This record gives sequence, structure tokens and C-alpha cells, in this order.
Amino acid sequence: MQSSLGIYIEENIIKYAKLQKDKDDIKVEAYNVAFYDDNNLTAALNRIISETYSYNVPISVNISDELYHTFEVSTLLSKKDMKKAIELEFEMLCSEKGYNKVSIEQRYVLVDTKENPEKNKALSIMANKNEITKRKNLFDGRRVSTMTPISTSIANLVDIDGRENIVIVNIEEKTKITTIIDGQLYQIDILDEGMRDILDNINKVENSYAKSYDVCRNMSVYTQNSSELYSETSEYMDMVTSTLTRIATETRSIMNGFFSNIHKVYITGLGTSINNIDLFFQEYITAAKCEILKPYFVDTASMQIPIKEYIEVNSAIALALDGLGIGNKEINFVKTAGGNGSSILSSEISLTSIKNYFLNFGNNVKNDFTQPLQSSEKLLIRGMAACVIVSILFVVFSTVITKQLEKKTNQVANASQEVKAELAKLDSDIQIISTRGETYEKLIEELTNPPEETTPKTNERIIAKDSIPNLLNRIMFVIPKKVKLTSIQNTNSNHIVIRAEAEKYEQLGYFKAVLTTNGILKNIKSTSGQKTGTVVEVTIEGDLP
Repeated sequence: MQSSLGIYIEENIIKYAKLQKDKDDIKVEAYNVAFYDDNNLTAALNRIISETYSYNVPISVNISDELYHTFEVSTLLSKKDMKKAIELEFEMLCSEKGYNKVSIEQRYVLVDTKENPEKNKALSIMANKNEITKRKNLFDGRRVSTMTPISTSIANLVDIDGRENIVIVNIEEKTKITTIIDGQLYQIDILDEGMRDILDNINKVENSYAKSYDVCRNMSVYTQNSSELYSETSEYMDMVTSTLTRIATETRSIMNGFFSNIHKVYITGLGTSINNIDLFFQEYITAAKCEILKPYFVDTASMQIPIKEYIEVNSAIALALDGLGIGNKEINFVKTAGGNGSSILSSEISLTSIKNYFLNFGNNVKNDFTQPLQSSEKLLIRGMAACVIVSILFVVFSTVITKQLEKKTNQVANASQEVKAELAKLDSDIQIISTRGETYEKLIEELTNPPEETTPKTNERIIAKDSIPNLLNRIMFVIPKKVKLTSIQNTNSNHIVIRAEAEKYEQLGYFKAVLTTNGILKNIKSTSGQKTGTVVEVTIEGDLP
């Protein structure tokens, strides 16, 4: 079972949500909106971690003040050359804008473009390294697993259909508009207008951001069809509607600039605390359906709480999903720069360079160990560390595989011994059956072919030729399983003497009763039985019917 704590931080406001994932089942364990002063952000974060029991839970947080740019690269380039082309574009942008390239961390996403099939678009996201470090240090050494821009993470809340084009309007401190075309993150726009304008204006009167937020939660913006219902509006209504109008108008303008039709507009963020905001946007954006963004995994039918409470912390839920491994893993600013999304050119350490370093080791080593390491020395140390780590992983993996093979070998050996034991039992049973079969064949032979008497007896009854086989056949169908016949004799004309044995008297008694009730013999008599060891022997006499 996997857990993740998503924390969305902006000025004076923190949203947090703790998620738990069990296979494909995702649940929201804890969530809320908290307010803090500029001097107690760390204390507020520690309180949230304590309240949600997230001391050892991976934390996912948003980056701040990120910048977005787009570069075009040819689709004919190899992956390696495409990376170099993007890095060159990044360096040119830094030179043009006067950015310090060393202090900037970059991630990028490659997007197919339908306008120009010969070009790919690289959506570049840049953040200040110092700000990333400061935000990470807020958590006092706790594990921060992901640090991503909310404009990309917010797409985690939508079960995206690759054939559908959508726009997500996230109204937080500022408004960030995320456009997804054909299932791909296509464009990000940032508007200066947002809830910061609204909350700051209300806070001038209420003198509390928590109270200002409650004012927004109890406010309903009016539309053309519902303006009569809200004739008595609050003193803040005109300011709120003017801000939302600018956001809605700018969103419509952005949508009109796309070559593809937008099918749906999702609204999320602090702005959703204002009632009827989706209806308000629908009046300005008529070409697509506008609705409040609900997390795709939430079952609204079985919820015990209003869905609006989840929606207000959508940004924190989206970040927590990053921590659960859902979302674009290339836009994680916690990971060391490199690969797809790195702003730092990778340096290659070849076997030749390592060999040359060791050949010139005497020249490379300095007597003064207080001197800083050179770049080549740092790269060599990193390369050797990587080799050691790979070797350790190989040894551990080999040990695990070997133990697994030994375990399976022992299991096969045990199974083989069990099969051999069962086969030995089977051979013994076959031998017993064969021995008893010979005994019964001998008895049948004696009964069907009795020895001829030298002196004829004229006064004895002559029985039919097939009487004895019929007798044996009838006995075969009624004899109990635990009764064994030791002899059957036709002593006098139609008189039959049967000697039988069994472990219990009841079995022999049942056999005698069956001979009588089925009419197999008549005038039946039997001895009381003699027990020898564990076997009871009895003699049963009777006449053929």
C-alpha cells in the first residue's frame, strides 16, 4: 500500500491532501486548506505533517515562479541531436533574456504538432535553483519525492481521452491555463489575474485571509439568467465578477487561437470556492462545455462529504498523484538534472579518459589537498561511484537469484521423493491384488472342478453344472469390503461350507445376514467365531437353493 502527501504552497495559503493507493484503488485520507503568516510557514508545514501522520510519507510539492517557453526542433533529428538542439535554444534564450544559465534548472516535454508535421515542439519549464533548494529545505530534511509545476500536475486529475481536446483553468494565486491536445500536454499560459486579487481586496476589510476565503465560499456569482436571484449582492461582487470576467475572456481568446476545437473546459483551484463559477464561464465560452474539475478516481455517488471540499484542494491532490507515480515523471525538479528535461549539458566519461587519468595520476595529484577538485576529478569520482553502485547492485541481484534457484531445487527434490514413495506404495498394492487374484482363481477352480469320487452315491442330489459359478458371482456382489474368504467347499451334494475372516465380528455377521436375506444359501448355520490376533475367523454352512 502506497501513500503520498501533496502540499500546494502559495502566499499565505497552503492546500494539502494525503492519498493512499492500493493497486488501482486511490483514496483521499486527509485534506484541508490552511492559512499562515509569512514568518511561520515552516511551523505550518510541520503541523500539517503531524496532523496527517506523514512523518515517513513521501511529500510532493509545487515549484514557484516558474517560466514557460516553447522551442521548435526538427523531427528528422536523432534523440541525442534533438536534446542538443533544445539545450542550444535554452542557452540562446538565457543570453537574450539576460538569465544566468547556471542558476536555472530546466525540464521540457516534447509534443507532436499538427500544424507542422516536420517540427516537434519542446515545452520548456524553467525554475530558479535557489528557490527549489529553499522550498525543499522548508521540510526539515523530510523526504520530498517530487517537485513539479502545478500547471502540468493538474492534468493528473483528468482521465484523458486521446481523442479529446481540453483546457484546464486553474484559478489559484494566479490563473494557469493548461491546454491538452490529442492527449498531449500542448501549451501552458499564465494570467496575472487570479484569486490573489480577490482575496487581497477582501482582506483589506476583513483583515484575515481565512475570513476572506469564507466570504468567497459563501458568495454566488450571478449570470444573465440568474441575476434576479442575486439582486442583493455583497459589497465585493463587482470586484469578483470583474476579475472572473477578465479570466474567462482571456481563456476564450486562448482557445480561439488553436487549430483544433476544444471540447471541454475544466475549472479548478481556489476560484471554485465561488458558487456558480462554471455557469459564469459558460456564458463567455459557448464553444465548449464548462464544468468544475472533479478528480477522476472519486466516486461521487458513495461520498459522505460534499464533492466541493475535494475540489477546493484539487491542486494538492494532483501533486500527491505525482508522488504515487501518476503523471509525467520527466518534469520532476527534485531529481538530478540530466536526461529528457535537463538544462545542464551531460558530460561523457569514456574508458580512454579514465585510463589517461590514471596514467597521469602522478601529475594530477597535488601536494596541497586543500585545493578544490577539478572538473575531471569530480567526473572521475562520480564515474567510480557509479561503477561501485552498479557492482553492489549486481552482487545483490545475483545473490537473490541464487537463493531463489536453491529454493526451487530443494522443492523439486522433495517433490521427486514424494512421487517415488507413492510409486512404491502403488507397486505394493499391485502385488497384493495379484496374490489375492490367484487365491480366488484357485478357489473357483476347486469349486467348478471338484475331484471325482470313486464310490458313486446314488442317494445324493446332483446339482446343476453352473450352480457354483452362480454362487460365487452372487457372493462377489454382496460380500463386504473388509471380509476375506479363505475357502469355499461343496462338501455334500448341495451343501456349501464357507470359511471367512475379518477384523470385526460385525462385518462377518453382516455377511451371514446378506447370504440369508438375498437367498444365496438356505438353512444357514455358522460358528461363533474364533479370534486370532486381530483377525476373526468363522465358518458358515448352508444349502444351495
